[in-house]
Amino acid sequence: MKNLFLIILSAIVFVGIGQQDRHYSMFNESTMALNPGATGLFPGDLQFFTGYRSQWSSISPNMFKTISASLDGKVYEKNGKYAAAGVNFYSDVAGDSQLKTGIYNLSLSYGLEIERDQYFAIGIQPSYYQRSVELGNLTWGNQWAGEEFNTLQSSGEAKFAQSVNKFDLNSGVYYYGQLKDHLLVTAGASVSHITRPNVGFVTTEEKLYRKYLINFSAEYGLSTKVYLDPSAYVFFQGPNKSIALGTDFKYMIKEASVYTGYFDEKSFLIGMYYRSSDSFYTKLGFNWAGISFGVAYDVNISSLSLATNGLGGMEFFLRYRMGFKGKYNGFK
Repeated sequence: MKNLFLIILSAIVFVGIGQQDRHYSMFNESTMALNPGATGLFPGDLQFFTGYRSQWSSISPNMFKTISASLDGKVYEKNGKYAAAGVNFYSDVAGDSQLKTGIYNLSLSYGLEIERDQYFAIGIQPSYYQRSVELGNLTWGNQWAGEEFNTLQSSGEAKFAQSVNKFDLNSGVYYYGQLKDHLLVTAGASVSHITRPNVGFVTTEEKLYRKYLINFSAEYGLSTKVYLDPSAYVFFQGPNKSIALGTDFKYMIKEASVYTGYFDEKSFLIGMYYRSSDSFYTKLGFNWAGISFGVAYDVNISSLSLATNGLGGMEFFLRYRMGFKGKYNGFK
């Protein structure tokens, strides 16, 4: 049964992976990845982020491995208006065919203060989309020589392109509001793959579906030490859809100053999340004066769990914010 699932999954990876974007468990930690409107919209001057995810390695050690990195910050700010810029990239490698997907983005956003400590921004994200496959790593039925595969023998398969390179475009709007000293709210809506690039290897037409995504997060202080941080997103991409929601429970090691409102946040957190028809996952993390680190692990609950034994994905992230003060009534 496990081998059957592996065959089916490999076919999905090879034929249809271009039609659904990658997903991350700790989606609320790198908002620019969700929405270009969030570029530069954080408490600090410059932000660096990197992440790693390994998924379904219990089926095969060559399943999905994803690395990502980003850098963003404001480049201009005056009279409640600002412009921001950032760059980010993602690199997926999957399967014995080494199916690689590389996405390289430039993010630009413009925002303004619509009310005190409340900001609205719009962003665009031109992208370079690259996809390739290594057919030399695969073996075919025509190459079976009785006891082993003879890779020097012709596979008998039709020839097709082994790499594609396309231009793509994403856009989004984003809101960041410090509504009260103990309540921060962010929300956004974005559209990805506006140009619908053709990324197929075999067919002449395999255009990416546009992805429509809405995300929300908040930080609510139950006391000066305990915070509740709920987050959620929903996206639709062609026939695919996904909903993820959950919350972090954060404990402040160092409290805010009663007189200034400033502090270099020192906290640790634990989170519990659910991704529709796919997995439950837990998250652990800490924040220390602008440095944040987190780890999450998925428990698979879909029909694929017959092959994975419930083992889903492991994910890590590291973020550093320069000029971080953690001021909770605005991020200036």
